Amino acid sequence: MKQIYFIILVFSISKMFGQDIILTNENEMIRAKITKITNDIVQYNRYDNLEGPIYELPISLLRKIDFENGTTQNFEIKHMEMITSKVPKFSLAETKDFIIKTINEHGFEEDTFKRKYRASFEGDFLRLKVMKKDESKPVNDGILFDFSNVYKFQNISKRSDKLAFLNIWVSIVKDEKKMKFDKHKLIMRIDDPNKAESILNALKYYNSLLLGKSKSDDKF
Repeated sequence: MKQIYFIILVFSISKMFGQDIILTNENEMIRAKITKITNDIVQYNRYDNLEGPIYELPISLLRKIDFENGTTQNFEIKHMEMITSKVPKFSLAETKDFIIKTINEHGFEEDTFKRKYRASFEGDFLRLKVMKKDESKPVNDGILFDFSNVYKFQNISKRSDKLAFLNIWVSIVKDEKKMKFDKHKLIMRIDDPNKAESILNALKYYNSLLLGKSKSDDKF
């Protein structure tokens, strides 16, 4: 009886080590036989059906692969390199210019496309004014936003190919004389979902610049 248990144990161990183990970013473990790996995809047969169909997964969805020969290919470092290589290295001034230009061309108040936003910076504060329909002048003094204190960047809400909404919980200057702040939800109507994503990414990048900004030039 002990010999039977030993044979079963050896068979189970050999079976476990005779397969490739794919671990996804969602921690799903797939027992497989890898047939092909490229820079973008991995192809494999499921280990419980080696003669069955060939499956394919994007490398971007994988954390690592443990191969049957004992080696491991880790994709987390590669993912991080891909992400950081795509981050533009813009200066604070360049980022401000991009935000102003893109909002002024594509940003509107939340209820209508008839009144555009006019963006400008006062120091590191972003001021947004709602313009009259003819864009001749603003309807009020606008709101002063402090993007060094963002509570939440929400995903873009796409409604159509020509309508998307930007939603950000951010600090505003409620009393400009006493410099008192309050929490506010910025909702911006945008006429192009791609531009909405660009504005959101630029504001996220601007936020990161402000949080990492050197204070050595502050005046006391």
